[in-house]
Amino acid sequence: MMVLSIVENAEKLWDAWNIRGFIILSLLVQVILILFAPLRKRRCEKRGKSVDLLIWLTYLLADWIAGATIGFILRNQINKGPTNSGQIQALWAPFLLLHLGGPDTITSFSLEDNEFWRRHLLGLALQVGYTIYIFYMSLPNNKLWLPTLLVFIAGIIKYAERNRAFYVASFDHLGEDWVSSEHIDGLPIPVEFQKLDKQSLLGPPAQASSDQVQASSASSDPAQASSSSSDQVQASSSQSVLGTAAHHFGTIKMMLVGPLLTPNQCFEIRETFRHKKSSDVLQIIEIELSLLYEVLHTKLPVVACRTGYILRVVNLSCILGALLSFSLFKNNYNLWLFDICLTYGLLIGAIALDFISIRLLIFSDWISVAHCWSKKPNCMNKLRWSTSVSQLNFITYYVKDDPVFLKELADRLHIRSFLDAIKGYGCLSSHNFRADKEWSFIFDEVIALNEIVSEKMKESSQTALEAKQVWLYSRERILENFSNREQFIRIIEELDYTKSVITWHIATELCFQEDQMPPTSETGSGSRDYKALCKLFSGYMFYLVVMQPAMMSAVSVSWKTVLENTLAETRLLVRRSSISNEKDAIQKILRLVPNVRNPERDINRSTLFAASELAKRLKQSDSSYPWQSMSKIWVQLMCFAAINCRPYVHAQQPSKGGELLTLVWLLMNHLGLGTHFSSHL
Repeated sequence: MMVLSIVENAEKLWDAWNIRGFIILSLLVQVILILFAPLRKRRCEKRGKSVDLLIWLTYLLADWIAGATIGFILRNQINKGPTNSGQIQALWAPFLLLHLGGPDTITSFSLEDNEFWRRHLLGLALQVGYTIYIFYMSLPNNKLWLPTLLVFIAGIIKYAERNRAFYVASFDHLGEDWVSSEHIDGLPIPVEFQKLDKQSLLGPPAQASSDQVQASSASSDPAQASSSSSDQVQASSSQSVLGTAAHHFGTIKMMLVGPLLTPNQCFEIRETFRHKKSSDVLQIIEIELSLLYEVLHTKLPVVACRTGYILRVVNLSCILGALLSFSLFKNNYNLWLFDICLTYGLLIGAIALDFISIRLLIFSDWISVAHCWSKKPNCMNKLRWSTSVSQLNFITYYVKDDPVFLKELADRLHIRSFLDAIKGYGCLSSHNFRADKEWSFIFDEVIALNEIVSEKMKESSQTALEAKQVWLYSRERILENFSNREQFIRIIEELDYTKSVITWHIATELCFQEDQMPPTSETGSGSRDYKALCKLFSGYMFYLVVMQPAMMSAVSVSWKTVLENTLAETRLLVRRSSISNEKDAIQKILRLVPNVRNPERDINRSTLFAASELAKRLKQSDSSYPWQSMSKIWVQLMCFAAINCRPYVHAQQPSKGGELLTLVWLLMNHLGLGTHFSSHL
C-alpha cells in the first residue's frame, strides 16, 4: 500500500508540474544558447570542448523539450477540457513556437542540419497545427485569447525565420545564389551586399586617400593634422578591408558549390591580394570566415534585410502587446500565482532575448560589411576565431601511449577511435597565433610559391600546373642552399605524404632537442625566429594528421597504419618503462636508432629510421639556414594539405573555432593557387 501511495503521489506531482517544469527548462535552454553559441567560433580545440558539449546538448534538447511540452499541453486539453489552467496553458503553447524558432545566434549546429530544411519545414507545419488545435480546444471560454493570438503570431515569425535560415544555408541555395548574383569587375557579389556601391566594395582609391590626408594637414595645425591624417588612413584601410571582404565573399560560395572561376576572375582576385599587406589579408580572410559562419549557422542573413527588420518589429510589437494585455486583464481570471509569475517570466524573457539578439545583430560582421561600418567601435579588432594553433608531439604521444592490452580490448569493443581521441586530447597543447610572425612568414612563402608557379608556366608555356608539380618546383628551390640536396630529395621522394609529414615531424623534434642553443635570428637583427616557427608548424601538421583526419583525408589515407608502425618501431627500440619524460625518449632514440644496422635500407618501410637519417643529414649540412629551410618545407606541406582538403570540410571549421589550414586555403585561393584556379593559372 505504501508503494502504491508513493506511486500515486509521484503521478500527481508529475501531472501538476510536468508542463510548468518543461517550460521553465525550455526558457533556460534558450538563454544558454543565445549567450554561449557565439563562443563556438572563438573556442580553442583543447580548452573549448566543455563549451562545445554544452552547446551541443542544449541545441539537441531545445527542440525536443519544446515539442514534448506542446504534446503535454495538447493531451491535457483533450483529457480535461476547457479550464482556467487550460486557458493559461493555451497561452504557453505559442511561447514554445518562439523557442522552436530559437535564438538568432544559432540555427544549425553542423552543416548537415541545413540540408534537412525540408524536414524542419514539415516540423513547422506540424507544430503550428498542434498549437492551433490547442487554441481551438480552449475556445469559446478562453478569456486570454488576445495575448495568445499575439504570441502565436510572434512564434510563427520566429519559427519561419529559422526555417528560412536553414534553406539559405543549404548548399543547393548557395548554388542558386551564385547564379543569381550580380557581378562587379567580373566577381559575383552576394545578394545582401549588392546595394553597396562599387567604391565601398573596392575601397577608396589610394590617390583619393592621399589627397584627403594632404588637405587635412594643410587646413589644421601640425598636431591635429598628424592625428587627423592617422585616423583617416586607418579608417580608409578599415573600409578597404571590409569592402574587399564583401567583394570577394561571393567567391567563397563559389568554391563551396563547385563552379570554376574564369581567367578574368582569377586575375582580378590575384592582383587584389598580391599588393596588400599580410596583416590586411589576414583581416580580410578572418572577416570572410566570420561571414561564412553567420551564413551557415545563424539567422543573420535572414534578419538583416528590409523584410527581416519589418518582421522583427512586428514580432517585438506582438510580445509587448501580449505583455500589456495580460497585465491589464490578469486579475479577471482565477489563476495560480505561480502561473501568473511564469507567464510574466515567459513574456519578459522573450523581450529580453529579442533585445539581446538586436544588440548582437548591430555588432555583427554581417551588418558591418553590409553597411561598410568601418568606424563602428571594435569593428576591426574583435576576435573572430580562436587564434589558437593546436600542437601535438609524437614523442609525447608515444610516452603517453596506451598499454597493448587496453588497445586490444578497445578493438574488441569497437571503441578504439574513442580511446585514441581521449589520448590525443590529453597530449594536446596550443600556441597563440601571431599575425606579425607566423602569418607574415606563411604569406611571404605563398607569395613566393605564386611567383614560382608563374615563372615555371612561362618557361613551359603551360596553362595549368598540378599540385604535385608545384610542390616539386618549390621543394627544389628551398633545398638549393644545401650542398647534399640530392640526398634530401631522395629521402623525400621515397616517402608518400603521410610518411613525409611524420618523418619531418620526428626529424624536427630530434633536431630541436639536439640544438640546445637559445632561439636566435639567423639572418641578422629583426629577422624571424625560424627555429620556433619550424617547431610550431611541425606540431600543428602532426596534430592535423592524428586529430583532424577529415582535413587530411585526400593526402593522408593510411595515416593510422603509418603511425601505428612508427609507434611499434619506437616501442621495440625504447622501453617506455625506462623513460620518465619526452627528453629521455628523444635521447634514447638519438642514441639507439643510428646504431641499427643499415638504416638506409629500411628508410622505405621505417618512418623512424627515415626521420633519424633525415635529422642526421640536417645536422651535417653546411647550410647556414637549416631552420629557415625546414620552416619553408613545413609551409609547403601545409599548403599541399590545405588545397587538397575538400571545401566542405573547410566550411565546417568556423563553427569549431577555426583552423590555420583553412586560412591558408583561402589565402592560396585568393592568390590563384587553389584547385578552383587549376585550369586557369
